[in-house]
Amino acid sequence: MTARIIIVTDPVFGDDGIVKTVEAVARAIPRGGLCVQLRDKQRALVSLRVFASRLRLVTRQLGASLVINGDARLARDVGADGVHLGRGSGSVADARAVCGERAWVSVSAHSDKAVRAALKDGATAALVSPVFESRPPSVYAEVKEGRGLDALRSARAIAGDKMLIYALGGVDADNARACAEAGADGVAVVRALLACPEPGLVGRAMHDALASR
Repeated sequence: MTARIIIVTDPVFGDDGIVKTVEAVARAIPRGGLCVQLRDKQRALVSLRVFASRLRLVTRQLGASLVINGDARLARDVGADGVHLGRGSGSVADARAVCGERAWVSVSAHSDKAVRAALKDGATAALVSPVFESRPPSVYAEVKEGRGLDALRSARAIAGDKMLIYALGGVDADNARACAEAGADGVAVVRALLACPEPGLVGRAMHDALASR
């Protein structure tokens, strides 16, 4: 999996809205360029499984990848490409024991220490965040101060060519190229695409900015 853009889902935007965005972006960029990370910590497992299966069908048809946030067993059961591990989601080794040795396993990295740990554990990718100031979709969520592009430069120096680095947090089409120039292999976004009226156009602009590095 070598996606340049990861869409991190948020239930605020609704299942149909998420699917429409995924379809628009996947059709606007080269096949393989998009990954969808299903993230929903509130939904009942049965409902989450249904939506995960729906996303699996959509992503497979469009040549996109799918990873499940924090649940390796669900990822395995719906045929996802892998799993994303946040705080308390278990180890890389545990995830691969469930999903297979070739599964994509990405890890949240809010510090250089976390990047080093992900590299040591054999993660496929680290999602470095927050790069820029960001606010999750919920109006009740706390604004997170950005760590800046130096966080990406440092993560790249640590990872070398042994682990992929993605920029997360406040990333959009205007700053995606700067992320790539600082060492990111791609970007992970939420509202930059899910809250966008023209996700296909913005996704293409974002992809082209990353590809022009």
